[in-house]
Amino acid sequence: MAKTYSRDFKKMICELICVQGNSTIKTANEFFIPLKTVENWITAFNKDNHCFDPDYVSPQERIALLEKENKKLKETNDILKKAVTFFAKEK
Repeated sequence: MAKTYSRDFKKMICELICVQGNSTIKTANEFFIPLKTVENWITAFNKDNHCFDPDYVSPQERIALLEKENKKLKETNDILKKAVTFFAKEK
């Protein structure tokens, strides 16, 4: 089973390497993390240095959430339009 690491831990490792200039290989060995894993974290960190923040939502996830919310609002709007039409005919 693959080991999982917390976002705080990933951010700390990336800051050690990218900000403080520590060696990638030495840092990976020191913390017993596979080198490829650390390289993947650094790639993500270099693209967006907030990617390991606890409340971070990627742009793709944000778009998906907004699309879902938009769909629900459209459905609600359609129901309300039908209700207005129905009650207008009642009078």
